[in-house]
Amino acid sequence: MENNRLFRMLLLLLEKKKSTAPELARLFEISVRTVYRDIDRLSAAGIPVYTTTGKHGGVHLMDNYVMDKSLLSEDDQNEILLGLYSVSAIPHLNSAHMLKRLTAMFDHELDWIEFDFSPWGSIPMQERELFNQVKLAILSKQLMTFHYVDSDGESSIETIEPIKLIFKNNTWYFKGYDRNRPHHPEAQTYKMKRISELKLQSTLMDENTTSGGSDTKDHTASTPISLKLQFSSAIAYRAYDYFDPSRIEKLPDGRLLASLEIHEGERLYSFLMSFGAELTILEPAHIRQELLHRHRMAVSHLQEQCSDQSSLDQE
Repeated sequence: MENNRLFRMLLLLLEKKKSTAPELARLFEISVRTVYRDIDRLSAAGIPVYTTTGKHGGVHLMDNYVMDKSLLSEDDQNEILLGLYSVSAIPHLNSAHMLKRLTAMFDHELDWIEFDFSPWGSIPMQERELFNQVKLAILSKQLMTFHYVDSDGESSIETIEPIKLIFKNNTWYFKGYDRNRPHHPEAQTYKMKRISELKLQSTLMDENTTSGGSDTKDHTASTPISLKLQFSSAIAYRAYDYFDPSRIEKLPDGRLLASLEIHEGERLYSFLMSFGAELTILEPAHIRQELLHRHRMAVSHLQEQCSDQSSLDQE
């Protein structure tokens, strides 16, 4: 843990050239005394880091210093580069400059792996702008006001204190505190694609706001349900896309059995309906009944459309 912190501190000084002990203490969640102890350890390792006092004082790294690569093993370098490349591949983040600077410290790049988190086709400019606005609000501790459509199709105007961006299942979310519902202290999760008309507010967030909680807009905080599914052999490839192999059992006829723990909600039902007749719900029974109801509603809707179209054709 300490060695990892020392290396991260060194990377930060390589980027900024100067910081302060209180700033480093806050960033690494350690005491100022521990910061000075870490500085002594870096100096003892031959790294030219020093401190100055006064108005422009702080913790400095000697200009034009290049890190001695012998401090890191080959495996260490590969792991660091792997992390840097994975972050730089996120299409909304502009980390190419940092990647170039840090990889220059090593003798090699990763040519055996390629990251591409972007969707097929170009990324909509609006989505990029939303991402950058949310990122700015988090870093500058500003409130955001925006229009939101939840998983039930209900529209609302939200005022949120954003605290974290989340990338999950090829989709961006952000988590934050709802200023309009003080009786709900848990952090809420919002899907980026469901927001519009986002505006940053001048009011700064209270830095003492307590983080935590995992409540979301897309499912309740209730206990997850145990789901047991059976997939036909025709759709088996999709099951491997979504489920951990340890959760899948292949039957002799090619069908797959899969199990998972998951929250019940609109997101789950949309996912299950996407498999059509190739999926059988084994457990629990109420999920099977709800899915049957939704399929019947879909069939009824299509029948009405076909009937209306036939009437128009006859006219």
